[in-house]
Amino acid sequence: MDFGWTAAQRAAYDRMRALGADADAAAPEDRMGVLARGGALGLAIPRALGGEGLDLVTTALAYEGLGATLRDGGVLLAAGAHLFGVALLVARVGTADQQRAWLPRMARGDCMATVAATEAGAGSDVASVQATADRTAAGGFRLTGEKRYVTWADRADVYLAVARAGGEGRAVVDVTHVAHVAHVAHAAHAPRAARGLTALLVPRAAAPEGSVRPGAPLATAGLRGARLAPVSFSGCELGPDALLGRAGAGLAVFQIAMTYERALILAFRLGAMERALGEAVRFTRERELGGQPIARHQAVAHRVAQMKLRLETSRLLIYRAAWALDQGDRAQAEAALAKWHTSDSAVLFALDALHLRGGAGYLEESGLPSAVDDALGGSIHSGTSDVLATVVARWLGL
Repeated sequence: MDFGWTAAQRAAYDRMRALGADADAAAPEDRMGVLARGGALGLAIPRALGGEGLDLVTTALAYEGLGATLRDGGVLLAAGAHLFGVALLVARVGTADQQRAWLPRMARGDCMATVAATEAGAGSDVASVQATADRTAAGGFRLTGEKRYVTWADRADVYLAVARAGGEGRAVVDVTHVAHVAHVAHAAHAPRAARGLTALLVPRAAAPEGSVRPGAPLATAGLRGARLAPVSFSGCELGPDALLGRAGAGLAVFQIAMTYERALILAFRLGAMERALGEAVRFTRERELGGQPIARHQAVAHRVAQMKLRLETSRLLIYRAAWALDQGDRAQAEAALAKWHTSDSAVLFALDALHLRGGAGYLEESGLPSAVDDALGGSIHSGTSDVLATVVARWLGL
């Protein structure tokens, strides 16, 4: 087993690390534009469709580089939702026409994409969504429903919406729809309520006026750069080309999107934790107590050592999940483990960094309380730790 990096992979990491520094120096509202111009939004999109065609392991390494220098976790979360939650899904299950229409623009950042699945009564339980996608006489869909906590909601150009198939278009899940949908494990065991969900690409500009209404960004504790907000779909008329996969197979399609997202969306956290670890090491060497650096105290040294342990185990799980996806594996369990462990580790990591500074760490000017808030957000989006534990348990046959 080779844990080394090729020269090309190192170059991708170094380039994204430099790009992250440029974005960090930019005004908050300009950071996504910096990432787009630097190619960060299309790294894993095939070359023939406007991206760089990087494998997912290299893409994870590139996002680790971004996280090492860009401290705005919210913007990196939005970038990940765009690339991992939507663009990779279109590349995987979209028709050739859908891929040609969307992916070159997504790779350039000319078209920003995001996921709109969560509702007031359907968070982790996507099977409970109440939004409806009724078939129209022209063979398209009429989307109606309220989504909440949508990343980059007010700036997105296209939403991946999950809705219940209604009217004559209602169907059950069809897991035989090409190998891409067969990728979803245990689809045959999906709750009956989930059968009949449909996944749609909703272009904001092409929708009838007033039928797509994003709300104002919510006042979140952390990850503010992600611009979470509600989105309302009011009888939004869509053509047949809005459908991703097959009508009624939305659960399977959505699970593929979540597998990519869970595997990769916290890759930037590896860079952030590496940076925070270096800062903790320097601080504990320089801060003195009783005439000697506090790093000489075993309790302090052990806390820093635990930070290193959490970083390295998170790194191994993320790259293992990315590798499994590169091999064409289902990787649902690997992705769940990666996201579960990394998000929990990031919270403990941020708390350790704060505790090492004592009272000074609790001051807003230190940036550490904000780091804790950001890390807490990571334990919720893309599946809470409890949901991910359930995914892993099911893969174990429990």
